[in-house]
Amino acid sequence: MYSITESILDWLSGIGYSCATYPSKDMPDEFVTIERTGGAVADMVDHPTIAVQTWAPTDARAEEMANAIRLELLSSSKPFGVHHVTVNSGPYPFWDEETRCPRYQLVLDITSQLDN
Repeated sequence: MYSITESILDWLSGIGYSCATYPSKDMPDEFVTIERTGGAVADMVDHPTIAVQTWAPTDARAEEMANAIRLELLSSSKPFGVHHVTVNSGPYPFWDEETRCPRYQLVLDITSQLDN
């Protein structure tokens, strides 16, 4: 069965990012997390809202990573199964109090087929 989350994780890995659906203690200094935060489904078409968070040693680097991912999504080949991407918001600073690690977030509205 198709997973939009796995498709985006595979795509991010393919363009050189360490990524997961949540941060772990053994993550590298720079990494990306994604999570589905909502979205609708109609007529076998999925419209997920996806939060992409970039983590880095500095705010500047976290922002740079988020901007690079945004540009890749808007200007190059999309992740498998993704037909359309709209940047809903971001990137913007999204400080993580628990890890005290600089983090930026962008929120994506995606269109994909439920079954690929």
